[in-house]
Amino acid sequence: MTTVVWSTKYNGLDDNPAIMNIPPKFAAVGRETSTIDVRLSYKIVDLFSEGLYSSPNKAVEELVANSFDAGATRVAVFVPADFHTQDATIAVLDNGEGMDGEGLNQHWLIGTSNKRSLTKLPKNRQQIGMFGIGKLATYVLANRLTHICKKNKKYYSTSMDYQKIDDRVGGGVEPKTPIKIPLRELTESEAKSAISPWLQTATFKSSKLKLFGKGATSSWTLAILSNLKAKAIEIAPGTLGWVLSTALPLRPDFEIHYEGRKLVPSKLRKGRIKRWVIGKDIKNLDKPAPKEMEASIDRSQPQSSEHRFGFHHPSLGRVTGYMEIYKDLLTGKSDAIARSHGIFVYVRQRLVNIIDGHFGISPNDLERAQTTRSALGAC
Repeated sequence: MTTVVWSTKYNGLDDNPAIMNIPPKFAAVGRETSTIDVRLSYKIVDLFSEGLYSSPNKAVEELVANSFDAGATRVAVFVPADFHTQDATIAVLDNGEGMDGEGLNQHWLIGTSNKRSLTKLPKNRQQIGMFGIGKLATYVLANRLTHICKKNKKYYSTSMDYQKIDDRVGGGVEPKTPIKIPLRELTESEAKSAISPWLQTATFKSSKLKLFGKGATSSWTLAILSNLKAKAIEIAPGTLGWVLSTALPLRPDFEIHYEGRKLVPSKLRKGRIKRWVIGKDIKNLDKPAPKEMEASIDRSQPQSSEHRFGFHHPSLGRVTGYMEIYKDLLTGKSDAIARSHGIFVYVRQRLVNIIDGHFGISPNDLERAQTTRSALGAC
């Protein structure tokens, strides 16, 4: 899955209601089929957006986290040097599971999320989001949030104008009436026209994501922030790149592309000493491994894939994988979704030692081992 974050420029248009109330073209494309009731009050938005996501970089990170939860495998982030054009936007595109009409209705249930109740998680990933409030991070940066999606060979869109939030509730959290936003269906031609500005960027092209035509990804979602607020101009390219790299989980099926290059997870910069691929670098297994286990090669897998090599287990069948060792502890922002201190093991992309991050080895023993290794290195 690929996510594209494209940010254009800000020129203070959020102070001009006459201009802001005019929906951008990409928000009005397609045929309106129904409406979605969104129950939002100013108090809710104030508590969960400006309180939790006061940093513009954190708000962009939240968009990337949503893509991770949706099964995205790639994220591309675009931030221009100048934020002062009239059509300034920030957009996030991912080729995750996408949203249809029902999914968009679910998306706008504030304070509710079905992520924890899913029987099958996208890419078997432990979900980052929990309460369905991450979308409110967008309120920090923009006055309008538009989604354009593909799912089951159909295209859908919704557009929320945050200016319609009723702020005359006397500090309460219950909105007087729901905000009704149109749910639209688009033809492929309309969808392609609506998102064409993002298709022309160099970073999108470097992501190699194909959205239309033969071989196109089966589903995707584009979230567009328009009528940007002053907070958006606080985004610093260097700082944002650092924030996103520290947020990257250490796993091979998730990438972020930023300013035309692939970001390296900060954990990988903590001194990886060595990497062993099972069946390639490790060809012999000691007890208690069964004697019948033999190294094998699956030539149908790409030569660069660790799954090309492996072992055949008499009961389990083919087993593939790799092992890595690092100089420093792998601590960082993604610890919440992938425990990364001491020893951690994934099986079928699921963390199997989530309760015991050290596999029964006491932290003191690990610390002594690290001290001994450091002393030997000094010698």
